[in-house]
Amino acid sequence: MKAPLKWLKKYVDIDVDVKSFSDAMTMSGTKVEGYEEVGEDISNVVIGKITSITPHPDADKLIITKIDTGSSEVQIVTGAKNVSVGDIIPVALHGSTLPGGIKIKKGKLRGEVSEGMLCSAKELGIDEKYVDIESRDGILLLRGEYTLGDDVRKALLLNDYIVEFELTSNRPDCQSIIGLAHEVSATLDKDVKLPESDFREIDKAIEYEVKLLDKDLCPRFIIREIKDIEIKPSPYFMQRCLIESGIRPINNIVDITNFVMLEYGQPLHAYDASKLSTKEFVIKRASDNDSFYTLDDLERKLDSEMLMITDGQKNIGIAGVMGGQNSDVSDTTTHIVLESANFNADNIRHTSKKLNLRTEASARFEKGIDLSRAEEAINRACHLIDYYGYGKV
Repeated sequence: MKAPLKWLKKYVDIDVDVKSFSDAMTMSGTKVEGYEEVGEDISNVVIGKITSITPHPDADKLIITKIDTGSSEVQIVTGAKNVSVGDIIPVALHGSTLPGGIKIKKGKLRGEVSEGMLCSAKELGIDEKYVDIESRDGILLLRGEYTLGDDVRKALLLNDYIVEFELTSNRPDCQSIIGLAHEVSATLDKDVKLPESDFREIDKAIEYEVKLLDKDLCPRFIIREIKDIEIKPSPYFMQRCLIESGIRPINNIVDITNFVMLEYGQPLHAYDASKLSTKEFVIKRASDNDSFYTLDDLERKLDSEMLMITDGQKNIGIAGVMGGQNSDVSDTTTHIVLESANFNADNIRHTSKKLNLRTEASARFEKGIDLSRAEEAINRACHLIDYYGYGKV
């Protein structure tokens, strides 16, 4: 499991360097396979704002930009097609270095002075699959509040260590940031600081009923109804935590479910309430020869050994594995039902294997999850939705 060190430090005090930390954890039985420093090759790259754009007089495919870097204005010639006046972007100044040993120097492009370079995600070592479509194959456009002139490593949280733990199958409790925090606590003799999970409950009455028809396969199924949802990007810190853990950010609601899954080791799932046919959640086995389209746009052939989440009329998710296209959260979602459940580990493992579909959720469920995690995790997700003002619980 990969754990961003900054995220881990939010829950337990780590006051030693990364090598000493890794050695101590390995010696205590939680083996560290390795670690990498994010952004170690980046220097003298700052946050800038484009104040003007003019055509290059001698090159149709180039433009001349003026960039405010907080303390000065620089001129940079670029061929980028996705930039506009007012955009906030990463700027590699004269003398800067980038991943791969690239050094940026002041020079001239077709007779015009260029005092640096505007950076793409790739040039900063960020995989383009994790950035917005508008920033792919172009300059990385930064959304949100940034201070001009700030070091891009600090501003974009590229100054972290990713520690990879080699976990054995008998330690499912360590498949989470909080689980690892407890291991760190025991190793370094530090207290664990659990994240906040309180939230304002606007309406305690819930419109949906849960029916468990196979309690041996699903001993616990908790739901929360959340209205007035506003879909938007998640906070940047959350996005970085997901990216450094190998998960692509999607939107605030989906990101929160994934963030809490990594935090607590408890998978969650959000359903768009407007796409549900009834006010029921019926958890039951599938029928032989049923088929179901999962979120990855593939048709899955089901059998009666597989547990399904249904709305009483149609399947809406393969329990513990993956949700369905027919109830997914989209940009137009305003009302969701959030699920946190516990499923039989053997059943999830067999279902995942039959479907050749192993997900972040199934990988955790098939190892077994503490029953108490379901309520803790859904409360944490509700806290985050309430805290950021994304909806009303």
